[in-house]
This record gives sequence, C-alpha cells and structure tokens, in this order.
Amino acid sequence: MDDDLLPILTGNTLLQGLTSEQILQVQSLVRKETFSAGAVIFRQSEAPDRVHLLAEGKVQVRSSLPGARDGEEIVDITPGSFFGEMAVISGAPRHSSSVVALTPVTTLSLTADDFMRLLIDHPETIRNVLSRIVLQLQGMNNRWLETLRVEKEVLEWKVRERTQELEEMNQRVHRELILAQTIQRNLLPEKRKSFPGITIATDYIPCDELGGDITGVFQIDESRLGVYGGDVCGHGIYAAMVMSYVKKLIETSVKRILLNRQYIVKPPGAVLTAINQSFMAEISQGDPEIYLTLFLGVLDMRKLTFEYSSAGTHVPPLVLSAGAAAELFHQSDFPIGHVANHEYATSRRQFAPHDVFLFVSDGVIEARRGQSTFGMDRLKSELIRIQEAAGTVDVESVMVSVRSFLGDEPPQDDMCLLTIAFGRQEDLAR
Repeated sequence: MDDDLLPILTGNTLLQGLTSEQILQVQSLVRKETFSAGAVIFRQSEAPDRVHLLAEGKVQVRSSLPGARDGEEIVDITPGSFFGEMAVISGAPRHSSSVVALTPVTTLSLTADDFMRLLIDHPETIRNVLSRIVLQLQGMNNRWLETLRVEKEVLEWKVRERTQELEEMNQRVHRELILAQTIQRNLLPEKRKSFPGITIATDYIPCDELGGDITGVFQIDESRLGVYGGDVCGHGIYAAMVMSYVKKLIETSVKRILLNRQYIVKPPGAVLTAINQSFMAEISQGDPEIYLTLFLGVLDMRKLTFEYSSAGTHVPPLVLSAGAAAELFHQSDFPIGHVANHEYATSRRQFAPHDVFLFVSDGVIEARRGQSTFGMDRLKSELIRIQEAAGTVDVESVMVSVRSFLGDEPPQDDMCLLTIAFGRQEDLAR
C-alpha cells in the first residue's frame, strides 16, 4: 500500500474518530481503484460487494425509476466521502442506485465483509454513517421542497405522472424498510438470559416497520451486569440507526479499568454525561427535536446492589418487593440531547431475594383501547397478581396482560419490556 494513501484515509469522513493505529489497520484492507470520466463504478442492478472511499475526482449517484429513460440525479459526492454503504448495511441483493464518475476518479475500496467488520469493531464509524445520512436527507429534503414548489406553479399538468413516480418510489422505500427491519431485529438482545439465581427476559414490539426503543443487558465482569433501556424520538430508519449507535455506545462506554487486580466500572451517571455530550456534538447538533430518553444501571449480582441514572425516562422502572410494586424513582433528569454540559447523578438501590425489576417503555403504559389506557396502576396490579399466581414475573406474562387489554386494537407506540427476577438467597451468585 502506498504511503501517500494514509492522509487520504485520515481525511475520509467514514474514518473520523479512529486512532492512527486503527487507520493503519484499515489501510491494509483497502484496494486502490481508478475510473475514467463517464465510467459506471457500479450499476443499480448489480449485487453489492464493495464500499468505496472517494480519494480523487467527483461522482454522481443516479437512480432509474420504472419507465424512465435516464437516471435521475440524487446527489454528487466529492473527495473525503464514501458511497455504496447502504446496500451492504441492509443486505440488499442489488444496489438501489448507480454511481457514475463525472471526472477521472480514484477510490480506496473495502470488501463488504471488511466494511461490516469495521462498523462492528469501531462504533465511531456508525456515528459517521449516521451524520452523513442526516446531512444528505436535509439536502435532499430542501431540494425536493423547491422542486415541488416549482412544479406546482408551472407543471400542474404533470401531477398525475409525478404521483405515479412517487408511488413507485414509496414502494421501493417500503421494501428497503423491510430489509432494515431485519437488521434491527438482529441487533436486539437475547430474549432470555440466566445467571445464578437471576433470570432476565426482554421483549420488543415496534408499532411500525422500524422502532426507536432500546433495551438490553450485558455482562461487565464476573459479578456485574449493565442494564439499559430508552426511547429515541421518532420512528423509521433514522430512529433505528440512532438506536443501534446508542446501543454500541452504551456497551463500550461502561469502561473497565484493571486497578490492583479489581475492575473499576464507570458510574452510570458519568456514562450518561459522556453520552449526552457525544450525542449533542455528533448527532443532534443542537436540534431540540432530536433527543432520546435513556436509563442505565449497573447490577452487582453478588451484593444485589444497583447503581443507576436516568435521562428523561418517561416511565420509571418498577420494583416488585414483598408483595408491593413501586417506582424505582419519582423524577428523572433531562433527556439526552436537551442540555449541553449537563452532569447526571448516580443513585443506588438494594435488592432482595424474590424481588423483580421491570423496565417498560411508555408504549406499554399508554397502550389504548377506546378511551382507556393500560396505565401504571393497572401494571402494578397485574405484577402483583402474576407473582401471586406464578411465584415470579417475566415479560411473557406481562405481555399477555397488555395484549388482553388491547384486544383487537394494534399498538400505537413501540412496546419494550425487560424483567430481572431474583431467586432464592441460596441460588444467587456468591
């Protein structure tokens, strides 16, 4: 690999945030390719196999609608950017657009497998993909609005033809949403995990093809678990990608430092503080309508202590203990993305054998049938009833109660549930 390619990689938006050592690793994977002006780098009908980082020249993304003679311009791409990533991420059988060289072009390309490994190993690259999508959507939205204004004034006679084109485009977007839904489901946590004396279960039902709720449990070390749940504002592709980015950010932000042969875990409040700063700088960029609510806790399975912090959580988690159900807290802090430089506090709770911890999204509490909602009081009563009947509580039994309440009504919002059930004292981790 040529030494002069390193500055090109360093300046590419996909790799921003990577260390020099990590960029050197990427350098060993890329292949230098050149294309003459007018060359088709890849076609709309071809199967995706590589992602290109543009080093020199200018390319244009084009998409051909059914019945159209020429490709419709979508966006021009200049050096420092990348293309071909969406078909690889969604696992599509073919590209949804073509890319044509407008000038002589040089690219550094990655295989589809190397690109996916890059996303998994370095969450910063997911952030960079998200930021690029946001900017492209804003630019495309502005251009479409202007096009619609002009067409309304001077091209009324083309309304029927344009409507047909938009319907065909909508069908294509719908197919891509279905593919994205498959990816999102693969990122969801395991539905059930078990540790000595502790059973963890989750369930997630999006109201649309894609949802913005997140929940999960991950092991930090031999005795501690990370527990999180949240809700990204909105639905669709944007919310699902932000959800994936935040999930990776959470699981990599609870830092583990070996000090005197012991792991020191970053407090949940400090983690939310760092996530808030990262989210505002890299995703929302000060837009108050782009935010998320997030709950994060660290459970010590031996001591049954639970340190937690909450950022705008609409529905406080519940704790079922000694036959009574109560909220873990009564007031949450600001949502992620609302207040810059805000420091989140860490609180503490002591669990006992036979306790049950339950996190639910607001879609469960606000589940509606006619004029009635499921509500917090009904949820508490159902938890007590379920524990008295079965001796414990898990998401399946809670979801049965919610579905029974809804009847034939579909959910109006994403429904996300997580339960942690503690067993007998002698079964718990020692």
